[in-house]
Amino acid sequence: MNILKTIDVTKSPWIRSKRVVYESDKGQVLNWDYVERVNARSSVLIMPRFKESGDLIFIRQYRVIFDCYVIGFPAGVVSDGEDVESCAMRELVEETGYTGRVVQISPELTLNSALIRETACCVVVELEEDAVPQKQDLEPSEKIEVHRVKNGQLGTFFQQADARGDIIGAGPWYMLMATQYL
Repeated sequence: MNILKTIDVTKSPWIRSKRVVYESDKGQVLNWDYVERVNARSSVLIMPRFKESGDLIFIRQYRVIFDCYVIGFPAGVVSDGEDVESCAMRELVEETGYTGRVVQISPELTLNSALIRETACCVVVELEEDAVPQKQDLEPSEKIEVHRVKNGQLGTFFQQADARGDIIGAGPWYMLMATQYL
């Protein structure tokens, strides 16, 4: 992929910027700017986990706003009329080719409550150990590699990604920190 230019956008079919004018508890009038999606308010983050081994599926996805790859979980936007579980299964197949069984859905979570007005649910999907992925069904804007990371090898996987110049998503990094420090 090749970035041609970056421009300021005040109108977009996908996002809009907003400003909240509010009064603080001390009577000060303040402003807060944020971004929200147009025609969507929720997304899913999918944690595909192999049942017996505990191996995880991560994606390495080119993200044009960084002009590099980002390591993360499969994810997507919940469409109108779609429930979280259906969205998770659809996105998992599209981005990785894998299918599985939903075993847990989180409550609504914030992704970045200072900048983005959007919530997400984390969906844990259990995969059979011998699962073989089908062909990915990627959108033209998507460039995604699928990586099965062995249980206990997350730190090494992230070190290799960092050495390549990839950015690690916050969610996967928090997962590594939790396994090491909790």
